[in-house]
Amino acid sequence: MKAAIQQITEANKELFENLFNYYLYELSAYSQEDIGAEGTFEMEDISPYYRDDRLYPHFITFNDKIVGFILVTSPPYVAKEVDYSVQELFVLPKYRGTNIAKDAVMQIFQMYSGRYEVGMFKSNVKAVKFWTKLISALEIPVFVEDGSTEIQGNAVQTMGMKFTIA
Repeated sequence: MKAAIQQITEANKELFENLFNYYLYELSAYSQEDIGAEGTFEMEDISPYYRDDRLYPHFITFNDKIVGFILVTSPPYVAKEVDYSVQELFVLPKYRGTNIAKDAVMQIFQMYSGRYEVGMFKSNVKAVKFWTKLISALEIPVFVEDGSTEIQGNAVQTMGMKFTIA
């Protein structure tokens, strides 16, 4: 399966926000977040993704259907020694295990070369396995760092990877 990426814009913000809430639902297994009073996950304002030129949001498509998204940030939204960060990567369950996520990430790497950082919840074994396998296949050096963050009063273990795409 070959995926394509398409820029997320203000014109398709409702679709993006709906898909992002589903992503937060899935992520809640690792973040331990609860839903808000309206029955959805409370999310920070994600409008900068389609309004700020230093953010690179893309839908992931397959056969002209939106099947996920990949959100990339650049300075000032990244650490000092980083050019880009893959902030979020999401593929609908039906399309997982098909190389669609890998295709999308490789297209991002072709578009934006530089020093990268990718963070994930350590308990998200599938994400850890995906990124470890991908970076290993690229045969590039990677620096791995463990950390933690607090979400709604819960301490959550994290893992970060730093590497360079030339």
